[in-house]
This record gives sequence, structure tokens and C-alpha cells, in this order.
Amino acid sequence: MRRISYLLLSFILIPVFSFSQTGADTELNFSTISKVQSSLDGVTGYSLQDNGKWAHARNRIPYSDFKTNRKPSETRKLGKENFRVLELKKVLIDDIQYNVLIIKYNDGDYEFPILQDGWKSFESLDFFVFKAENLIKILPHDIPFNKPYAVDMQVYCAGEVVHYDPKLIDDRIVSKIQATQNQTNNNAANLIFAVEPIQRDGKESIRFKLIRSFSKESLTAWYLDPRNATELFSTSYYESKLYKFKSFVRDAEVYNPPTSGAPTNCQSFFSWGILKYQSGNYDDAIADFNQALLFKPDTAFSLIYSYRGIAKNKMGDHNGAIEDFDRAIDIHPGDIMQYSNWIKNYFNRGVSRFYTNDIEGACKDWNKSFELGFGRSLEYLEKFCK
Repeated sequence: MRRISYLLLSFILIPVFSFSQTGADTELNFSTISKVQSSLDGVTGYSLQDNGKWAHARNRIPYSDFKTNRKPSETRKLGKENFRVLELKKVLIDDIQYNVLIIKYNDGDYEFPILQDGWKSFESLDFFVFKAENLIKILPHDIPFNKPYAVDMQVYCAGEVVHYDPKLIDDRIVSKIQATQNQTNNNAANLIFAVEPIQRDGKESIRFKLIRSFSKESLTAWYLDPRNATELFSTSYYESKLYKFKSFVRDAEVYNPPTSGAPTNCQSFFSWGILKYQSGNYDDAIADFNQALLFKPDTAFSLIYSYRGIAKNKMGDHNGAIEDFDRAIDIHPGDIMQYSNWIKNYFNRGVSRFYTNDIEGACKDWNKSFELGFGRSLEYLEKFCK
């Protein structure tokens, strides 16, 4: 965004199943993120100028220097911060609903910075992953009008992608989530979401502010203290019509089964199947995966079989799950970013074989997944395959 004030599914992370029959519990994740669930743009950014007046701009917070704003440089045209669009996606991590906030913003740099010559414009983004329950806190269903407050988003992980490639955004986010799960990424980022719903003269709007911080209570306490609430919007903020902001938040809240807009293609049936799996409706999830495959029976998208396999395991159909993992394994990933997902099919097929009392086959699969780099298989090889 050009620095959001110092703070700021077609995919989902899906847990597989618990290996509770033996006293060893396992949760694996096929890592994908949903399509964009909601978006927000067309807001107005306000900034208190050093001459005592408020300046405003579309999707941008102007600098507070009145004279400089009259003839801004290329960098200052971006404002203290800006965004082209805010997007929310869903992701399931260890059986818990999370959201991904993506802030796409106008960016750029000079080819010759000292001379401020050769300006090149491009777009960058920041993303923040947090529990869905914190999204709901941003705008409670009983809206507290004319009362500013701040929400600690308790960010699970975050990242920045300068001059991003749209095709690689989800892969970058998934990689950061997986690194955090595997404890190879130590998240230090946090986000405070300041909000003030306004209701005046029959009109409803909302002011908001994205404040970057770090995951330390001492650095977030000031923003969260109700005694400081009036200061949150004293020098700058964004303002949106309430109905637009409400739609932005509500459309990305914890999954509720859809009642309209039936899926009409492979991807939409797949997405619905994921959401139904997420809600524990495994039978209907399998039905949607079946429909997705009717549209594209020769699909090279192996995750349809992977997800249908784990759903069948949930239903106790371990032989059916083995068949689906077989199909998923046959579709070798062409994208290296999906390689870690593909390996997990061996591990999961091993668990399915274990439940059918095929210990030899289970150990063979666990050994294969270990050889391919899935280190967690070693625990099962040592415990069940000696």
C-alpha cells in the first residue's frame, strides 16, 4: 500500500483426520486458499494538514504537508499510504477458520533515486492471516455507532510482495502459512484494525484505519486502550459508506451454507465441496467433488481427488479413499509449489491402508513420503513399521 499507517477461497487449508485409533494424532493439510470472498475500494482517505485543514483523496491518505502536496513528487503522489483494493479470502488451518486480508496498493521506485529520475510504477501487496473470529469483531452485528474502538487481529502470519505476479499470490501466502505451521517462520507482525461507525443526519458511514504493529502486547496496548480511542482518528483515516464496509466484512465471515447461486462449473463445485467439508458436511462435500469431476473428468487438478479422499476417510470409506489418493498420486504436479501437497497423498494413503489393516502397504507409503521429504512420516515408521 505505500505503507499503511505503521500497523495496518479458489482454495483452503484442510486438515485430514485424527489417527486416534492408535493413540497417535495427526493433522495434515492440503494447502489452498479460497477465491476472493469480498473486496472494498472506492473509499476516501483524509489527512489533517499542517494548515489546520483536512485534505482528502480516493483510496489514499495525503501527506500532512500542505505546501508539498500542491506540487508532489512521484513518491508523494502515492500518499502516506494507499490501496487499490482490500480483499478477503478464507483459509482453514488445523480445523480452524482463518481469513486472509490482502492489501493491493500502488507502488513504484526511481531508476536513479538520488536524482529522482526514471520513475517506474507498479503494484505491490501486503497480506495478513488471522482467525475469522477476529474479523467479526471489526463490525459486530450490534453496531456501536459513534464510538471508536480498535481490534487486535492477532496475526498468525503476514508478508509483503513487491511488484507481485497475480498468478503467484496464493502460492506465496500458502508458503508463508506452511512455514509458520512448520515453525520455520517466526511471525513478528501484527495488525490493529481501528473502526468508528458513524450515524448522523440519517446517514451511515464508517471510518477505519489499518495500523501495523508487532506481536508484542506492549506495542499494541496503547491502540487498544479505550481511553485513547478518540485519538485513533485525530489526524488521518479512511471513510466508506457503511453498507459497502458491512458487505466487505459479512461476506467473508465464518462459513454458512449457501442458499442461492448454485455452482455451475468444476471450480465452483470444488469450492463448495471444500466449504461443506469445512462445516463437517462430508457426505454433501463428496457429492460436490463428484459433480466437479463430471465437468472435468480428465482434470489434472489433483486436489479434487485429495479432498474427496480425506472426506471419504471421515465417512469411514477407507477403500474409496485409497482409490482417490491413487488418482491424486498419478497426477504429478507440474507446479513446484504444489509438490508438498502431492507428497501428503502418500502419507494419507498410508493412514487409509492402516485402517484397512494393510500394515505393510501403510509402511510402504509412509516410507515413500519420508523419502520424498515429508519428515513427519518418520514418527509413524518408527512406531508402526519396526
